[in-house]
This record gives sequence, C-alpha cells and structure tokens, in this order.
Amino acid sequence: MPNKIYEAAEKFFNEVSKQFNRLDLSTSLEELLNTYGDALDKIILREEQDKRCTYLGGELRISRLDDKNYDCGYSLYFEDADESVHTLEAKTKPLEMKFLTKDFQQSLITDGVLKFEIDEPSEEARLKYKQQLR
Repeated sequence: MPNKIYEAAEKFFNEVSKQFNRLDLSTSLEELLNTYGDALDKIILREEQDKRCTYLGGELRISRLDDKNYDCGYSLYFEDADESVHTLEAKTKPLEMKFLTKDFQQSLITDGVLKFEIDEPSEEARLKYKQQLR
C-alpha cells in the first residue's frame, strides 16, 4: 500500500494534468516550475515531519515522450535519523505538449529532458506549512 506522501503526490500530479489538459492555455516553463515548486515544498515538509528526517536534495524532470506528449517526475532524497537515505519518486501520466508555450515545446524537442534541482523549502514555505497544520 503506497504511503500518504506518494498518494498526495499522485493526486497532485493527476489534478495538474487534468487542469493543463482541460484549459486551452499556453503554460510557460516558469509557470510549470512555480506550480510544481509549491506542491513539492509541501511534500518535502510533510515527509520531514512524518518520518522525522532531513531533506537532502532532489530533482524535477520534464521529459519529452513523443511529438505530442511529455511528462514530469521528481526524485526527493531524505536522510533518516540512522543516517540511511530514502527516496520519494513520482511521475505524471502523459501530458499534451499543445498546452505549452512554443518556446517550452521547442526546449523539450531539442533537449528531450529538462532537469532542475529542487531546493530546500524556504523559511516562508515552512511557516506557511506550520500554520496550515493548526
């Protein structure tokens, strides 16, 4: 049975996929990174709290699947109290490239995979998360 973090990530990715596919808009790379960044902060903070571990780092990948589709995935690394490392990973279902800006589409076509480091959540994100728990 998948843990709550995995379920939350899967639910998030599915909801973002539905929104991107339903709306006729052009999403830029910056908009996509901002959307995923906020959600990833929550996943990181919840994992730190639930497992009493420390976030080490991670990576977000946006990958071209074919001429019409792409997906997004992430890997997050945490150190446990016993100094062992565990990983959280998730990936979207295929998303349609037609909802991305032309520049974003061209970057995916040219590079195939775009990779971004996932920074530790900011103090502002940590405070906001703590307030939501109350």
